[in-house]
Amino acid sequence: MTKDFTEILERLTGRDMELIDALARHRVFTAVQLADLCFPSTWAARVRAVTLFEMEVLARFRDDNRKAYRYTLGYWGAGFHAWRRGEPAPTKAAVALAAHQLAVSRKRGHLEGVNTFFTRLNAESRQVGGVALSEWLSEDEAAGLFLGKVRPDGAGVLTAESGAMPFFLEYDTGTEPLAYLAAKLDRYAAKQPAGGHRPVLLQIVRPGRERNLHDSLVDRQFPFPIATTSTRAGLLGARWRLVGSERTVRLSELGAGAWS
Repeated sequence: MTKDFTEILERLTGRDMELIDALARHRVFTAVQLADLCFPSTWAARVRAVTLFEMEVLARFRDDNRKAYRYTLGYWGAGFHAWRRGEPAPTKAAVALAAHQLAVSRKRGHLEGVNTFFTRLNAESRQVGGVALSEWLSEDEAAGLFLGKVRPDGAGVLTAESGAMPFFLEYDTGTEPLAYLAAKLDRYAAKQPAGGHRPVLLQIVRPGRERNLHDSLVDRQFPFPIATTSTRAGLLGARWRLVGSERTVRLSELGAGAWS
């Protein structure tokens, strides 16, 4: 270990290390997402993110038409993550290339949408109390539950005193035909994930598209609950419409075995 490594490591908090781990798994956050994840306010998240950027723990970029910076792992952040896993540290060139590829990726908007869902759910859980997002799996981690045969956009577990509810997430940007979503639900039904089937949540880009999806799935049956929402807030409330029903429910009401 070099002197620089030790000096920077001594300046990192436990929350900083959790943030490094989260970015290694989920790749990119805005200051708002950081606040929803683990800071008391967006201002506090932005101040710490700037400090970590200046320390080269984080890297950042932003689009020409966007004011908000996007944060990802910088040289030291990637190095600390590798060190904790017993892996060789990446070079500065490799870290810079990874940040650039993320910045220009056509899939980044979808990734940011998925991350917004989970960080918002985490923030709302903290605000409500008595419930927590106790697990959040990335796309790759969630796909591992299906041995790669199905690739959910993410997976999570909501935990309350009465039990836990695992779920898969599909985040819709409106760019794919609804038949694609229906076919993916068929793949969920055909493959048994590790731990058994879970409710599948779909966050749909707009209400009209959500209604059309329900119409396309009418009279279809699946071995797990499917619920949709087009809202971006109040995710713990009665904002979820069950496929095959006109009812809107809370996440805690999703099917037999929820919170069990």
